[in-house]
Amino acid sequence: MQYLAGIDLGTSGAKLSLTSVGGSVTYGATVSYPFFSRFPGWAEQDPEDWWNAVCRGMHRLLTEHNVLATDVRGVGFSGQMHGLVILDAEKNVIAPAILHCDARAGEEKNVVSREELIEWGILNPAFSGFQMTSLLWLKKHKPQEFKRIRYVLSPKDYVRYRLTGELGTEWTDASATLLFDVEHRCWSSPMLERIGLDPAVLSPVSGPCDLCGTVTVAAAKEIGLAKGTPVSFGGADQPMQALGNGVLVPGEMTCTVGSGGQLFLNTRKPWINPALNTHTFCNVEQDSWYQLGAMLTAGTAFQYLAGLFYPGESWETINHEVEDVLDETVQPVFLPYLNGERSPHMDESLRGLMFGMTISCTRAHYMRAAMEGICFAMRDMMEILNRLGAPEERMVVSGGYTRSPVWMQMMATVLGRSLCLTENRSYQASVGAAITAGVGSGVYTSLREGVSCCVHFSDKSVNPDPARSAFYEERYATFRSVFNQCYGENQRTV
Repeated sequence: MQYLAGIDLGTSGAKLSLTSVGGSVTYGATVSYPFFSRFPGWAEQDPEDWWNAVCRGMHRLLTEHNVLATDVRGVGFSGQMHGLVILDAEKNVIAPAILHCDARAGEEKNVVSREELIEWGILNPAFSGFQMTSLLWLKKHKPQEFKRIRYVLSPKDYVRYRLTGELGTEWTDASATLLFDVEHRCWSSPMLERIGLDPAVLSPVSGPCDLCGTVTVAAAKEIGLAKGTPVSFGGADQPMQALGNGVLVPGEMTCTVGSGGQLFLNTRKPWINPALNTHTFCNVEQDSWYQLGAMLTAGTAFQYLAGLFYPGESWETINHEVEDVLDETVQPVFLPYLNGERSPHMDESLRGLMFGMTISCTRAHYMRAAMEGICFAMRDMMEILNRLGAPEERMVVSGGYTRSPVWMQMMATVLGRSLCLTENRSYQASVGAAITAGVGSGVYTSLREGVSCCVHFSDKSVNPDPARSAFYEERYATFRSVFNQCYGENQRTV
């Protein structure tokens, strides 16, 4: 049997998959790596940890499933977005990677106006954790490091460089840097001039299905793949996740709760949101874009509270206990903003809150509040997408919360949308990356053929519960009221 490999470089770990070219089998492995915060609001990782995790994961997959290296026809990449990796003239890493959830560059975002972001075709709000703001922060606070920069890369592009020895990027990740003209798919000269960045440090931009190169001799020894295996550019994690969920038709959506939370809407043109409280990025196909609502700490907030109240306990225990208190009158409200928030508030200073705590509250009440708070924050984003004209096409769910029937039912009811599921709910982004490798290496003639082979939908769907709709509408109104009392009305909010 022959396979396509997908490597998804996440915030908390790398997810790797081997999918048979016919799509009948997908093997997966996850290897975690550390996340560190040297100062409040900082979020960094060591790129060497990414590479080591990817090598360990690939060896595990090949060994545990008795797959020969020569049976892997191609490799594709997916990766966390917006992050910054800087290399010197010898292509060595200069400093820890600054991640998408880093909040240090709150001042730097003010270097450009909302009108300029739209006029220059960037079409996205300036926010801390994006490459542009991180580079400006380095220029101001670490000038010696900034002067040494010869290459600027996104996280997955660095790992692909380690595999192939070739530098490069593609338009889905480039469009998420604030350095890119999203409408015309090229680096933005006005933005580069504004921040004083030499265009030579940026890579040429290719398509996700284009081949970047092949596995080198040195990398083959470390990762276990065969020398000469074709490697596609792949893409940013959100479009790869959508591809691995079979979302190719304009109007189709994904609803994901991983470390962050995202609502992804596939569009056939770049939407301009004048409020800039959602994101407009390039999708996999040349004539495709997507609108994205993004939470910073969705699953992260849930895992934080689960670690406090249910250390070492299973999802089943949490689900069972939350289900038992769904109808109780004790109803704390949770604002899931543990490190600022993007859509719709675009404010790094927001912080989380548990409101309405009483001596009657149990740990289950707090976990129910966490589930609800994340659903309500996703509803905030859905309200904006609806106003922008989101059609009611298929919505596919993915991420860790798909292990919780209680949470999925809650999400369907809060959003008022039926949720579709794929058979593979753990490795969609890496499967999407594998599909790009299949197209790039000639295994598939098109993305649609790849999706037809590799993506299989469940017969089950999760529909809104009419009996609880009014209850959650009231709870959502309370959530909005608590936010407004704490932070006031925000011009970019719902």
